[in-house]
Amino acid sequence: MPWSKRFRTSGRSWFNGKAMVEASTQRFRREPELSGTLPASYYYDPAIFEREREAIWFKTWQLVGYVHDLAKPGDYITADILDQKVFVVRDKSGELRAFYNVCMHRGHILAEGKGSKTIFTCPFHAWSYDTDGRLRAAGNAENVAGFKLEDFSLVPIQVETLLNMVFVNLDDTAPSLRSQTVGLEDQVRATVKGFDRMKFARRDRFSIKANWKFILDQLECYHCPHLHPEVTRTVDWTKRESFEYGIWQRHRQTVRSDIDNQGLDKAYRLEPDQPQQKSNIWYLWPNYLFISHWGVANFKVFSAWPNDPETSFEYVDNFSLNEVPTEAEVAAFNRFRDVANPQDISAMELQQQGCKARGYRQGRLMVDADHSWRSEHATHHFQRMVWEALHGADYPS
Repeated sequence: MPWSKRFRTSGRSWFNGKAMVEASTQRFRREPELSGTLPASYYYDPAIFEREREAIWFKTWQLVGYVHDLAKPGDYITADILDQKVFVVRDKSGELRAFYNVCMHRGHILAEGKGSKTIFTCPFHAWSYDTDGRLRAAGNAENVAGFKLEDFSLVPIQVETLLNMVFVNLDDTAPSLRSQTVGLEDQVRATVKGFDRMKFARRDRFSIKANWKFILDQLECYHCPHLHPEVTRTVDWTKRESFEYGIWQRHRQTVRSDIDNQGLDKAYRLEPDQPQQKSNIWYLWPNYLFISHWGVANFKVFSAWPNDPETSFEYVDNFSLNEVPTEAEVAAFNRFRDVANPQDISAMELQQQGCKARGYRQGRLMVDADHSWRSEHATHHFQRMVWEALHGADYPS
């Protein structure tokens, strides 16, 4: 008997493997305990990627720099949000202002890098703008009929600070960042010793052959014992805790009480006098992790960015209490750069290859009733925000 005639369920014929997969997958649901994963196509479909540009990247709060680079009036920083160039400047009155980084004459980029200036002059035709965005001078303007300087001010963008970081939002109707992150600053400052004395030490960059969402899908420790054996020797996974607060999450794990430093790489050792006996990861929608590992006081700002539907990159900004990081601090930086993060990246890149298999359309999230350390409820939280950004509350029935 032909295979296609052999399998029948509820009157439906199974004609091929694709039909079997599509019929058996778990739909994505609002309830994490019942939900499948996002459909595989969400990780490579160009149409989904284009929808994400408008629905996610241009409507969320994005980190563009740090307050320490904007200490004085005239100090400015520039940044890119996908293909949108922006800059932030401290104006003459001391307020932070953000604008699209484009001259209003013929679209030339206005500023590059970072620095300090009180007048921004376009390199193309020398139109000049004040730190409040007003056009102050345009050559030959007095001879152009009906030309008014006030008609060509820079276009402002929402700007806020959080945890000594500077964020902007291209959506001028978006709710404030602070209104959506109540409690986050207090948690970080209470956890990271000397947080406000932390100094930028180093930026690490990673290129990834995988969709950006695979990076944030790893907001779970179901994978930790298998993917990170070095960490498993130091952490008591049964004491891992996860909490969700609207657009942000907190994950906390405890170092084993019986830890034995002998045989551990120095980057993984924990001495009794080291102040932090727990690791904390705070996630901020859509693409940020704030990380503080056990050991010496430390802080990392991790950001994930897309290049295209199937490639992405990460920045990891490392902070130290010292102007020159100590050997122990550098070892901690390197531990993440050289061991833990490459382990995650390897898994993401294999997922990117696997998700395009004809035999795979969607998986099942492993979410238990207790939301235990092995549960993938935090991954569902992230995926739910992706789903609702693209579809609202319209879930498959």
